[in-house]
Amino acid sequence: MLTKRKIIVVTPIKNEEWILDTFLKITLQFADHVLLADQYSTDNSVAIAETFKNVDVIINDSKEYDEAYRQKLLINTARERYGEGNVILAIDSDELLNFDALKSSEWETIKNSEPGTVLYFEKPTYLENTDTVIRYNSSGGWPLGFVDDNSEHNAKHIHSTRIPVKKDSPKLFLKDIKFLHCNLLSLKRQRSKIRYYCLIEAEANTKKWYQRVWQYNKDYDYAKEGNGLDTADKQWVEGWENQGIAIVPEKEEPYYWYDFEALKRIDNASSPYKFWKEDVWDINWNKVADYFNYKINNIKQPPKLLLFFRRGLFKIVCFIVSLKRK
Repeated sequence: MLTKRKIIVVTPIKNEEWILDTFLKITLQFADHVLLADQYSTDNSVAIAETFKNVDVIINDSKEYDEAYRQKLLINTARERYGEGNVILAIDSDELLNFDALKSSEWETIKNSEPGTVLYFEKPTYLENTDTVIRYNSSGGWPLGFVDDNSEHNAKHIHSTRIPVKKDSPKLFLKDIKFLHCNLLSLKRQRSKIRYYCLIEAEANTKKWYQRVWQYNKDYDYAKEGNGLDTADKQWVEGWENQGIAIVPEKEEPYYWYDFEALKRIDNASSPYKFWKEDVWDINWNKVADYFNYKINNIKQPPKLLLFFRRGLFKIVCFIVSLKRK
């Protein structure tokens, strides 16, 4: 009876055209259904999704970035549409299954786990290409799924655990099944995303200033994350490539939707210099406005002396934090 549990993948999307076709082709080889929550995409994301069977698109009608809202929306809708007691995996569109995991016996182990079991997966992160990955072996994996026991999800506005996790939740750590994180295949796109996240956290005050300095500065060295760099296992993607599914860096764009959203946040701030302390001034916001045909009302580049002073503080904070991390 338990092995009849379905595998449901729930995924938020917003302008994910660059990888969504690849994600769905791969994900539908292990998932029974994929539920996408689209938040006002302006690219072809929804049109791509509509070409696949067993893919449903719902609307995330939140006007703001809100992980708690979209996670609850996805989980609750998955229960309504596909029934309770299934395996729910909360996977982002830039997280792709390793091909050699398709035939792993771990899938049966997952389906036969007791209700409430939290599923932990390794998430190697490709760095600029598919030959090199950042490993996080000491983390024990990320809680990316659970065997649904109808638990309420207590989520956070940002950096939220994606699924319900209770203190007494049974834990299952998977070794064969991995999700390959592709966010750093384009460092330019990642930098655009990070500026946007920096502004979200500055507005919501969800991180202290020195924490934002460390995590969101433009010189952040991803190669020093986790347990460092490793050579990627070719078996992870060779099978996909043999099926004509290439895992390759996206084509660079002049600007990304993250830039447009960040531009509007800065322009609508209560003061032109509200965000002077944030490391978001490594881009010409006037050019961003021109690209998106947006009329600037309130953006002023902070004086060079102020930016110089801020940059000095950045270096001091980053140096102190790096010493603490050793």
